[in-house]
Amino acid sequence: MQQKPMPYFQSVNTPLLDIMPADAGVILEIGCASGALGAAYKLRNPACRIYGVEIDPKSAAEAADRLDAVLCGAVETMDLSFLQGRVDCLVYGDVLEHLVDPWAVLNSQVALLRPGGKVCACIPNVQYWAVLECLMLGDWTYRDHGIMDETHLRFFTLKSVLTMFGAAGLHVDKVVGLNQERAPFLQFCEKIRPVLRSFGVDEKLYFEHAEPLQFIVSASLAAPGKGVDDE
Repeated sequence: MQQKPMPYFQSVNTPLLDIMPADAGVILEIGCASGALGAAYKLRNPACRIYGVEIDPKSAAEAADRLDAVLCGAVETMDLSFLQGRVDCLVYGDVLEHLVDPWAVLNSQVALLRPGGKVCACIPNVQYWAVLECLMLGDWTYRDHGIMDETHLRFFTLKSVLTMFGAAGLHVDKVVGLNQERAPFLQFCEKIRPVLRSFGVDEKLYFEHAEPLQFIVSASLAAPGKGVDDE
């Protein structure tokens, strides 16, 4: 696996930070990198105890200076049972797509949550319009970052994200789409509109799902009380 540049490990995903519960007592961040997100959260909620899991030893060592405890290793083979029923929020910031079996990891780790606990995640959107534009030109090229990151093993659309969370016994409370520059997207919309019509695709729904580069998702173990809040 190619080593990521340091900004990849040091940056704070602000939309993910903003969707995390403000009053969590215990957070488990899977793929905590250098601990930047957890450190930013502690500025908002100093009383919270944050555990991190990170596979990169150098980043894990840096995170250990910022978080309350950091375990270095692969989450898919790690025993986290000591946290069972203690976690208020599980965080996966651009992590699930890197796992061999993200469905199994999510299914097993929801057992770590307290009743009413939350899962907050950031997941790239393979239905992103620019991916389709490249695919129509025969371009499926892996890169060192973005949706086509060469370390991504799994790819998700909003529909498959909702299916994965639902299968883990989670109710998705909120979805926020993170968008890029709008002008190129609008140009793409005009070009693809006749094709969508010929296939009988709901244009409004398609464009809503194809514009976001990533989805920020908040889900809970609580019984469903209302539909997903899409933004």
